[in-house]
Amino acid sequence: MAKKTIMGNRLRSLRKDRGLSQVDLASKMGISASYLNLIEHNQRNLTVPLLLRISEILNISLQTFSPQHEGQKIAEMTEVLKDPLYETLDFSEDEINELATTAPELCQALLKTYSAYHNYKEDFQVLSERLSHDPLLSNNVHKLRTLLTSIVSFTEILHDNADLPQSERHNFQKIVLNESESLSDTVSAMEKIVSGKDLAGAISEISPDEAVTDFLQANDNYFPSLEDIAEDLRREAGLDSVSVRARLIGHLQDRHGVSVEISPDETQEGGASFFDETRRHLTLSMALAAPSINFHLALLIGQLSYDDVLRSLTHSKILSSEAAIRKAKSALANYFAGACLLPYDDFLKAATDTRYNVEVLQHRFSASFEQVCHRLTTLRKAGAAGIPLHLMRVDVAGNISKRFSASGLRIPRYGSACPRWIMHHAFLTPGIMCSQISQMPDGVRYFSIAQTTTKPSLLYGQPKSHFSISIGCEISYAEQMVYADGLNLDSAHLAVPVGIACQLCERANCSGRAAPPPPKTVLEPTRPGRNISPGIGET
Repeated sequence: MAKKTIMGNRLRSLRKDRGLSQVDLASKMGISASYLNLIEHNQRNLTVPLLLRISEILNISLQTFSPQHEGQKIAEMTEVLKDPLYETLDFSEDEINELATTAPELCQALLKTYSAYHNYKEDFQVLSERLSHDPLLSNNVHKLRTLLTSIVSFTEILHDNADLPQSERHNFQKIVLNESESLSDTVSAMEKIVSGKDLAGAISEISPDEAVTDFLQANDNYFPSLEDIAEDLRREAGLDSVSVRARLIGHLQDRHGVSVEISPDETQEGGASFFDETRRHLTLSMALAAPSINFHLALLIGQLSYDDVLRSLTHSKILSSEAAIRKAKSALANYFAGACLLPYDDFLKAATDTRYNVEVLQHRFSASFEQVCHRLTTLRKAGAAGIPLHLMRVDVAGNISKRFSASGLRIPRYGSACPRWIMHHAFLTPGIMCSQISQMPDGVRYFSIAQTTTKPSLLYGQPKSHFSISIGCEISYAEQMVYADGLNLDSAHLAVPVGIACQLCERANCSGRAAPPPPKTVLEPTRPGRNISPGIGET
């Protein structure tokens, strides 16, 4: 049933997200509003001509209406409903899939409620830790006593010594005033500790970062208006020439009166770039690689020249806070910079011709590994789309700091991903491209590549940041990637059994398990007898 109902629900969601009424969209499609209403409520089928018309009107890929497009939403619902909080309930995979496709708004409400619960839980843990570690409170209590003793002592001096010289009296009064202010600040700090007002969790709202991720996912990580202005800038600044950096620097100077300086690391105070609004001067760290310098130049041009376009794109119900809007503008500015340096049509042709050879694309477009991988996920133009890819970026601790899925791969939202995913293993071979055929518990297989990347250290003694970046596709697209050459894509032996995350995975006897499986999971032994040294997920 899920496959039959996905189209109407998806169409309704896309229409609402773009602020169109049923009457407006029906008029553009050349049908009646009542007929569109039936389609959106899954009472009429979407024919191929209507699908093509919708893709033109909304400027979306036909892949948007495939069941794979719901993968991330289903992943989030699965992650939530497998939480021990719902241990008494028993949701099957089919039930979760159907709920995600037939009741998207109900799912959104549930996800928002769970997010609030998750934040409350984190806040409670933080508060418990604060109260269990006496130094935080005892230090403030000690500070209160010290300040009160000081204030009382100096007040008594002032009271008991009427003949004090005016200069000394003034100094003592100043001390009492300063200590009183410190006392007020300390009381306020303790009040926050007890009340929890300064805790990090954003109660009842998802974090700005998660809101931006949802925003990008809802737009299929493709923004036609940014592609258009990027092309305009390329023509205006003459970026088809060899000296891209010089052209970008010249454009900043000519159009915005901004001078650019490539400065030694020690002047940067730990920052890769600094724009002085008053002096109209951009300082970039000498430690930045050439692709990063070009990216920062294009980024500032986008922020200065197209702020109105960036702001207009953030008018989405998904971005419900000013912090989320600011982060979305930043993400869109980054998108613009990538579109500027890696023009859509040329980049898509090069990706297709080289069969998604990332290294070759890096050299051809003078871009970094991460820039190329991210750009590959944005090739979603209707009628001229690339392979539907997923992308993840993780640090050495397994934290996912960037995620997007057009392939249908379910990427966890809360916590870390399956330790068997190739992006984790890439850390064992720094700088070497790794590949993997993986199979999810539901039988769907994916082909992924991953490689580590290191952010430069801008100051002496400052640690570098190491990440693993992975992109991949559903197995049927794998042969279009050069990295799949020589692999038997149909071989069951090459497919690595993986899950979404340990707490969601019901695979029995997994040696890589780092957390107990979902409640009610039955892990049967593979042979008679018992393991005398059971792992985390075994009994």
